[in-house]
Amino acid sequence: MRHPERALALILLVGLTVRLALAPYSAGSDLAQFYGFAGTMLEKKACFYAYADWIGYSGKGWPYPWPYVYGPVLAYLLAVIRLLVGGSVEAFWSGGVYHVYVDPTWAFAVKLVFIAADTAVALLIYALLRERGTWESVVGSALYYLNPMVIHVSAVYGMFDAVPLAVFLLGLHLRNRENISPAFQGLSLAIKHTLLFPAVVSLWEYLLGGVGGLKKAALLFAGAAVPFLPMLLLCPSSLRTLPRLMRGIEVGYPLPLSYSMNGFVSLLTYFHEAHGVETLIFIEHWYVPAGILLFLTLVRHSFERNPVVSASLAYATFTASYWRVNPQYLLPLVSFLILVAFNTRGNVRLISLFTAFYIGIWPILQPSEFWFHVHLRNPNWAVVRFMGHFTIGVWGDVPYVAYSLVLSILLYALLLGSTLPYLKNLKAWLSEKSGVRA
Repeated sequence: MRHPERALALILLVGLTVRLALAPYSAGSDLAQFYGFAGTMLEKKACFYAYADWIGYSGKGWPYPWPYVYGPVLAYLLAVIRLLVGGSVEAFWSGGVYHVYVDPTWAFAVKLVFIAADTAVALLIYALLRERGTWESVVGSALYYLNPMVIHVSAVYGMFDAVPLAVFLLGLHLRNRENISPAFQGLSLAIKHTLLFPAVVSLWEYLLGGVGGLKKAALLFAGAAVPFLPMLLLCPSSLRTLPRLMRGIEVGYPLPLSYSMNGFVSLLTYFHEAHGVETLIFIEHWYVPAGILLFLTLVRHSFERNPVVSASLAYATFTASYWRVNPQYLLPLVSFLILVAFNTRGNVRLISLFTAFYIGIWPILQPSEFWFHVHLRNPNWAVVRFMGHFTIGVWGDVPYVAYSLVLSILLYALLLGSTLPYLKNLKAWLSEKSGVRA
């Protein structure tokens, strides 16, 4: 095909067709919880965060004792969807088993938003890579949009990580629009704060710009703060619980291991579960390698001022070091790995591309057809059996510990290979400054 735009359109058509074919017949557990969050948002409005913890969850209409640990944008969005489409969630005990059933209308409506964001990310990858070459940008979009993990997160399980990612990448794409770009990057944090590390890189970029960058830094903070204004003005007391909620759950052993994507933490957890070895002290200090890797990324950015690559490496730092890396966190990682691959050369490019492919193995290893029947009262068993042909259905902890361990090793190799060479530049700079003082 000679025309890259037509190739991109075909890729989007294929990827969108797959998503729309799968989305009506599956539902993850978070979609059921999202229905409860939406109901609380509609009922409590600006005081939402005062009721966002898990206490009394069943009385709030929530099926699970999971607190709301995100920015307010998702709650606003879910409330609008519930207002428009209604829907229902059933949760009850029967025969010693806890059943949660989601109305397919609700599940599909929410997924449509996630799929739209997913598609926007593919287009933004294309736009961000255009300067590297038109065909490179098409291939980059394809590697993201057709990745099994990406499809699984947005269209099968139904999780919203593509939404903040699309907003953040839009900010990167508009980086020449000085009054808009920082605000979009900040707004992404008001959706989900897993993009904090890339936002730190953006903040560092602005600070490196001197006094002129202070306005951009202020706009970044403003973008993150503005969605909270209705709550701040109408129910300020509800925000007192916000710091505790944003911290999420306390550091512990991430179970089940098949959903733990930090390989080193998975290994430590496996030793604890299988052999009774107390390893929590190591997991609790996850921020030590995170701080070192983020510092190296900031050093690299000081000498190689490429916000796209640096933000991508910062997110890789998050997924390599955070103690509880869930599968949905890998959707943004795939996009960032692709951006690194097409903006670098040599081993860094090869590791980035291989890791992006490797991430796509996980939904195939899983018995992913599970999500096509567990939360649907009347599942389409033909679709369940059809999906079973495309998955291996591996059970047990050891294979997934091995999978996540390889993933973490790949990320460390990428990060160290991308950043350590720049320590020579730092050493030379420090020597120069020391010589000037002398």
